[in-house]
Amino acid sequence: MDEFQGPGEEEDEAGDKATPEEAGDGFQVVRGKKKKRPNGQDGGSASGAGSGTMTAKDKAAAAAAEPWTKARVSFHDPNIPRPQDVYAIRVNNYNVPFDHVWLERTEDGSRPIHPLEKLPMEQFIDRNVPESEPVKPADLEDTPFTLVEDKNGLADLAKKLKSVDLEHNQYRSFQGLTCLMQISTRTEDFVVDTLKLRIYIGLYLKEHFKDPTKRKVMHGADRDIMWLQRDFHIYVCNLFDTGQASRVLQMERNSLEHLLRHFCGVTANKEYAREDTHYLLYMYDLMRLRLQMESTSDNDLLLEVQKRSNEICLQLYEKELLTDTSYLHIYGLQEHDLDAKQLAVVYALHQWRDYIAREVDESTGYVLPNKALIEIAKKMPTDTAELKRMVKSKYPFVDENLDQVVDIIWNATESSYAFESRAEQLKKERLEQLADRVQTISSPEMKTSMNLSGQIRSMDKEILSDNIHQQVAQATFQELKRPMALGAVGNSTSGGQRDFFGGFSNKSEKMEKAKSYPAFYYPQLPQYSPEVGYGFQSINRTMAGTAQSPTGNKERDLQNPRRRQSFPPSGNISDTHQ
Repeated sequence: MDEFQGPGEEEDEAGDKATPEEAGDGFQVVRGKKKKRPNGQDGGSASGAGSGTMTAKDKAAAAAAEPWTKARVSFHDPNIPRPQDVYAIRVNNYNVPFDHVWLERTEDGSRPIHPLEKLPMEQFIDRNVPESEPVKPADLEDTPFTLVEDKNGLADLAKKLKSVDLEHNQYRSFQGLTCLMQISTRTEDFVVDTLKLRIYIGLYLKEHFKDPTKRKVMHGADRDIMWLQRDFHIYVCNLFDTGQASRVLQMERNSLEHLLRHFCGVTANKEYAREDTHYLLYMYDLMRLRLQMESTSDNDLLLEVQKRSNEICLQLYEKELLTDTSYLHIYGLQEHDLDAKQLAVVYALHQWRDYIAREVDESTGYVLPNKALIEIAKKMPTDTAELKRMVKSKYPFVDENLDQVVDIIWNATESSYAFESRAEQLKKERLEQLADRVQTISSPEMKTSMNLSGQIRSMDKEILSDNIHQQVAQATFQELKRPMALGAVGNSTSGGQRDFFGGFSNKSEKMEKAKSYPAFYYPQLPQYSPEVGYGFQSINRTMAGTAQSPTGNKERDLQNPRRRQSFPPSGNISDTHQ
């Protein structure tokens, strides 16, 4: 039973489950292409059907059109509903490790065992030389196509699996969702609606993916392996990754588009999602023969590709967990010279953003992009009007929680002393990076490279180098003027370094004090309740992509008792969120 499956669905699935049958000579999987992110947004790829003005029914009708195409949609169109809302998809975003529930575990229970671990690598290598040349598949227009969107269609498909392609959407969900699975045999093409059939995919297909007698051909499979495990608890055995084969063959480029053109004479048409799987088995035939011909007694290329493919399969999906240092991994953070107050605000907003994103299954980039988060931390707005002018109604979750966000900012600045040593450490690292850039620009190799490139004149090089030297000198001067914080990271004084809990670094003391803190600050602690955290009022879903903030005092002055609490807030949560 899928760990995210709704109640009452297990019996229905068991009654309709098809008996797997032999699927011939295997099937293939390739990764869906990742779309370019808009400026200022974090989030990942976006794939979907329909347009912003289409209804759900219209989208379904468009999806059924032959041949299957990737519809062009506006990335931020608010009229496009989230898949989680359309298909009632429930995702486990709790800040606990991912549970590989369908895998055996070691005797001591310390880790799950991938089924591939028990299988010898050599059994997956096909060294047979075919009697005739591999046959190129028919053109797309001449190949039958089927849209699979019910259990009966999925059961029929499981009997003749040959090739699969995954499309993934990460922008409007916390962990991401597999939206589409394209499947091809040597003579047919299929597309599976994995959103509609999400709870059934693993039940019907997992044995075929795990079967070591059926070869699976994938291109650039690293992320596909993770998505199959995360969404369907599917684990792959006997994989041939054409991306790894391309590297072993030292081809000019390793992209799927290049391989299609090189081996099949086909120019990739991004409007046809099924094209990725349509030719992949044929490409495998050609690449396997070339690997075999170019192998020597000392350099078995087929074995090398199989070794790399196995390593990809053996990866196990790990959910992103929030820790006390997660905020330090915000992209672009070290480019900004933040003081302790600003860094404390970054930490607090990062914790708030993580809580909101997990609670309503949104991407952190949709809740509050990294760039906007850092800008807010740098300016530290003191009232809702100032904050609203900054965000300009771009981020619904911030707009609906203006009071709460301003409170978080104020509380963070009040206890910023806990971040002084970390701010000093980041400044030191930034200076070292600037110094490295100066050394690189001043090196003879860099000067030669600049001269050969003809892109930077001598005067430009001098100005560039001088500017960096000035930055280093200025930052160093400011550093010397400022007293060094006690207990700096990596150089703590004995016995008394204080941390963000406001007490000494004693684990038991921290745990006891943390029990009273809101969940959006420390959801990673063992005592965290997966429902609503440490008594924190759950965000109420009002519509797709929105949330209702807890009622707050609209007054904005220093006499407000809510503005005088410690950071993180102490005491009973009901005292601070009435």
